[in-house]
Amino acid sequence: MNYHSVRSNNLLFNSTPTDVFEQHLAWLAAHCEVVDFSEVLEPIASNRPRVALVFDDGFLDNLQHAVPLLKKYGLRATFFVSTGFLRRDPVILDIFARVFQTNAEDFLDTEALRELFAAGMLVGAHTHTHRNLRSLPPYEQEEELRLSKEILEQTLGAPVNALAYPFGVPGKAFDLTTCSIAKRLGYTQAGTVCWRGLRPQDSPMRVPRITVVKESELELEAMVYGALDPIGYFQEWRFALQQRNWQRKIYAYALLEGEYWGFAESSWLVGML
Repeated sequence: MNYHSVRSNNLLFNSTPTDVFEQHLAWLAAHCEVVDFSEVLEPIASNRPRVALVFDDGFLDNLQHAVPLLKKYGLRATFFVSTGFLRRDPVILDIFARVFQTNAEDFLDTEALRELFAAGMLVGAHTHTHRNLRSLPPYEQEEELRLSKEILEQTLGAPVNALAYPFGVPGKAFDLTTCSIAKRLGYTQAGTVCWRGLRPQDSPMRVPRITVVKESELELEAMVYGALDPIGYFQEWRFALQQRNWQRKIYAYALLEGEYWGFAESSWLVGML
């Protein structure tokens, strides 16, 4: 379940009201096995639905409002932070200010992130400037993913192996090239935005997550029990079709160049698949 901002007033475009968030936590704690993001693909030891709680971007209200409520219910979440906010990078601040009417004070700084981590919460990467990775050439994707991981590990003094792709939609926000780069940099798990539950065969580099904002308890229950899964299956069908067409184009080009066998045997292709 993928949240962003939690606050009681001056709600942002993606803010979950504090009282709604507490209702969600109460229901999840009573009816689900709430686990860490790193545990979602492990064998299920309970008959209850398994749910992980995650937050994207790095809003300061996560520390102010979400963390106290998580601790109240004995739960913890993984917070995927865009490190440009920690460094007050003008690129990411300008993007969010123009599109979402935020300001620098809306986001975690280095000390606030350390406080969140010390409270027992988990931290993952969300790139540095929150740009759409698929829109970037591979070397820029690599820099975004490398820099985010490096800054977080230096800040927290702990390894950071989890990632959430900004915007997250398969085929629109990332592709197999992105997954390959992330894996090469040492990420072992990555979250998407794909509206369905998990399956045992899911790749750890493409873990589906459902965005949650102001849903009622009934709507939350429906999400957990799969009411939105057809949307996620359609997203993945479109992604698979897109990747298949992309691979056909490269295959045709390689044949024209007379380099098919060298191409097929290259470590780059093996890594992509």
